Parts: sequence; C-alpha cells; structure tokens
Amino acid sequence: MDIRIVEEKNVFKYRVSCIIIKDGKTMLVKMNSNDFLCCSGGHVHIGESAEEAVIRETKEETEIKAKGGRLIGIVENFYTNERIGKKFHELNFYYILDIEKIPAEKLKDYNFLEHDEGKLVDLKFQWIPLDKIDNYEIKPIALKKILQNLDAKFLHFIVRDEKIIEEKIM
Repeated sequence: MDIRIVEEKNVFKYRVSCIIIKDGKTMLVKMNSNDFLCCSGGHVHIGESAEEAVIRETKEETEIKAKGGRLIGIVENFYTNERIGKKFHELNFYYILDIEKIPAEKLKDYNFLEHDEGKLVDLKFQWIPLDKIDNYEIKPIALKKILQNLDAKFLHFIVRDEKIIEEKIM
C-alpha cells in the first residue's frame, strides 16, 4: 500500500525518484500527456525503506536493475493541481542509482507501457545531456539544480508553486 493521504482538497505523497547517469546523460521520462520531463519513480509502500522503494520502482518502470544508490537530496514540493482542484504536499527522496547493467535497447530513447494499480501509464524515456538540461521543461523545478550538483553531499529544496523558496546545498 502506497504511503499517500488523500483528503477532500489535499493530498500528501511520500515518493522516491531515481537518477540514472550514463555517458554524461540522465534518463528522464515524460508520463502520459504531461508536457514536462521528470525522474522515474513512485510511491513508497508502508514498511518499505526509501532505498528499497527506488530500486523496486526503477525495475517496474524501466526494467533496469539497480544494486542500491546514494540519497542525494530531498525535495518538499507544494503545488496545486488545478485540473482536479487539489493541493499537493509531496516529499520526494532522490537517489543516484548504482546500475548493474543497462540493456542496449534502454540506452536510447524508448517507450514503455506500465501497468500501475490497474491503470496503463504511457512512459516516454529520454536520455538528456546533463549540460543541456536548461533547454528542457523539467519538474519539479529543483530537479534541474539536483542534476547540476551531482557531486554535492546532500541537497534539500522547498518548492512552492514552481518556485524554489529554500535551498541547501551541502
């Protein structure tokens, strides 16, 4: 069971996201009809550690096996989804993953249809050069800063309505 609290007008989500780096590029995904890219990931399940969740979610969404990873940052993201009329409070842990092997067919852009809780999710994976990420619409906005500071020990961002209001880079 996902760690998610849904109320009439508010939603809390505890999520994890994977950062996969290869040859100066990062793998990002466009989901369904979204007009932006983000990291692959998903909800943490009750009784599951964040690292276990990111390994599971990476396997489910990308079919790539990870050995583990390094927690590089946390983003506290507050936003409103106008389409459904709800305010979201999202706590997202970002991991740089240690990948065992990336299959050759996953080293280029590809599509994947995921079965997630009875729904089909159309995932369009793209390899984005790290030195060109400013040219892409990426959410949350703090993800660009994470990808620009991969050598940092730890990063923490608070984002409200697509504006970084607090950032700590250690």
